[in-house]
Amino acid sequence: MLAVVFLLTAAMLLLVQARMRRHVREDLVSTLRAESAVYNEIEKARREQAQQSAEMIADQPSMKALMSTNDRLTVEDGTESILRTSHADLLILESISGDLLAFHSTSADVDVSTLKHLMQGSGGEEDWWYAGGHLYDVSLVPIVAGVNANQRALGRMALGREISSKSTLDAAFGKAAFVFDRDGVVLLSSLPPGVWGDFELALKQKPAKADSIPEVEIGSERYLTHFVELPGDHPVRFYSLQSYDQATVFLGLLNRLLLILGALAVVAGAFVAFFISRQVTRPLERLVYGTRQLEKGDFEFNIPIQGNDEVADLTRSFEDMRTSLRQSREGLLRSARLEAVGRLAGGVAHDFNNLVMIIKGYSDLLLDNATPEARPHLEEIKRAGDRASGLTRQLLAFSRKQVLEPQVLDPNQTLKNMAKMLRVLIGEDIELVTSFSDEIGRVLADPGQLEQVLMNLAVNARDAMPNGGKLIIETQACYLDAFYAASHNEVTPGPFVMAAVTDTGCGMTQDILAQIFEPFFTTKEAGRGTGLGLATVYGIVKQSKGHIAVYSEPGVGTTFKIYLPSIDKSAPLAPVRQAGTAPRGSGTILLVEDEAPLRVLAAESLKRLGYTVLQAGNGLEAQAVADQHGGRLDIVVTDIVMPRMGGVELVENLKQKHVGLAVIFMSGYTEVAAFENANIGSDSILLNKPFSTETLAHKIAEALQRTNAGQKALAAGSAG
Repeated sequence: MLAVVFLLTAAMLLLVQARMRRHVREDLVSTLRAESAVYNEIEKARREQAQQSAEMIADQPSMKALMSTNDRLTVEDGTESILRTSHADLLILESISGDLLAFHSTSADVDVSTLKHLMQGSGGEEDWWYAGGHLYDVSLVPIVAGVNANQRALGRMALGREISSKSTLDAAFGKAAFVFDRDGVVLLSSLPPGVWGDFELALKQKPAKADSIPEVEIGSERYLTHFVELPGDHPVRFYSLQSYDQATVFLGLLNRLLLILGALAVVAGAFVAFFISRQVTRPLERLVYGTRQLEKGDFEFNIPIQGNDEVADLTRSFEDMRTSLRQSREGLLRSARLEAVGRLAGGVAHDFNNLVMIIKGYSDLLLDNATPEARPHLEEIKRAGDRASGLTRQLLAFSRKQVLEPQVLDPNQTLKNMAKMLRVLIGEDIELVTSFSDEIGRVLADPGQLEQVLMNLAVNARDAMPNGGKLIIETQACYLDAFYAASHNEVTPGPFVMAAVTDTGCGMTQDILAQIFEPFFTTKEAGRGTGLGLATVYGIVKQSKGHIAVYSEPGVGTTFKIYLPSIDKSAPLAPVRQAGTAPRGSGTILLVEDEAPLRVLAAESLKRLGYTVLQAGNGLEAQAVADQHGGRLDIVVTDIVMPRMGGVELVENLKQKHVGLAVIFMSGYTEVAAFENANIGSDSILLNKPFSTETLAHKIAEALQRTNAGQKALAAGSAG
């Protein structure tokens, strides 16, 4: 009986041991496949997020402006903070000619020449770089200026995230081992460095195949391994490993204990298998499902987190990543909505320009023959048109399509004119105090933009004083020396005109002060502020080559100081034309404008000044009118953007038949004007809408004079 029991027990032990080894192998295979799938999905999501972040950085105007300089020191200094703010570990900027303009890294032992070679060998959007003992997951994006057919490549940017053993284990695998391999050489691994050679030798003896789970011996330990390909110009393989010996170590104990407790060993083995399945496989399966849902765009599903083990940590990291992706998507949608609103405002302002010109133009025509009783009413209509022009400038400023017209002006006079309106704007409970220095010089700025700066600051000051207070506006002459410029990189030492706006309101903390010029940042309650006011002020001041500083104390108040470069007092001011001084002339004008009422108004005004006017509603119609006319055309006045054929193409066709043709282009969009300005030629004039009949008459006289002078110079050169 004892012999029979012993033999039966031994057979049972062998059977149990074989079954347990097979079960452990199957469980490890399932775990390896799940780990590889999870890492592959997480890496895809991370790369998409990194690519989006790199594209957003490359699309920033400041980055394009830096790359346009093509100066290494300028680009390197200007992009130093991007590495920190983007939470990346490597930043490289390459010019269009292949030169490195900037290199920033969190590791000091990375060789620049190696990175330059890797940069030149990477032509796609993503790659894996190994340099100085560091492995980087790199996103590469082009930096392009301009839009559509006018795009111009400025260079490329590489943004890399270093792959470390700790971050990989914490993010995805816990106690599992991993290896990053390229062409049979280990780049990074959680295995001890002393056994890396054993792993490389095992791969040479038994090359791994796709989706296979081979068994390799590393050191004195057996592992099951599975890999996924990570693509790029320098691809790598990611191997996940599970120790087969560690997983089956408990079988050695069973060999000694199951001689007496065979049945108990079977139960214990089943319990261990169930525990492993419950704690590892099922959570990983839920993570795989969650990754698939994230790939489909579902950000609202829920993954339960159980326990505090490594798989739970992985699930928490996945939840954090999903939250970050959802916030990024919401931010992009919000930016798109604001861009759509800006485009709508710009389109409304463009059409409104034409209406304003019609109102003002017909007012001028009626004023010429108005009776004394009707003149005050017509003048009031004209003043309303002027106010509408100001509203148009505000709409264009919001949509960032305004046509800039910098002038040499006296800041005191501009602020004095604004002070009258501010007294009504801020309310009776706020005292307005002004102090303007007579010793300041002139500045070169757009008066409309300067008014907008003062308006935005006054509105913010009013909101900071809900219970009343004092608003102080003052100007002073000052000199910013080299010591001040050393701590403010955007300042060039020299004389400045300082305009200060001070309020006695609630003030701001240092944390708020650090963010006030950021777009969309606001401390006002929902519905009362867009967060664009101070950002617009900052942009206008910088665009005018100025500098802005702010000082504030909670409960005391806030002071904004705007510094604009001072121009010598003797500098000539822009000439001011008196009403009714439109010059008369003679000649044939081809007037091309798709807005019929505006075209009729301009034609009638020019006819009264002595010109012969031919009218057309678009480029094709203008060509037909010119051919039917058959005589000499002295000047063409055309809109730039029209249906069927634009103004630039029309002028090119007309100049082939009409030598010495003077040209005036009309436009209301900055984007269009800036684009076409490079193609209209030095002998053409760009006239920004809205404009008065007087302004049009002066521009026509100027264009004719310029063309006649050019023809005389050409004739003199031919005679010589």
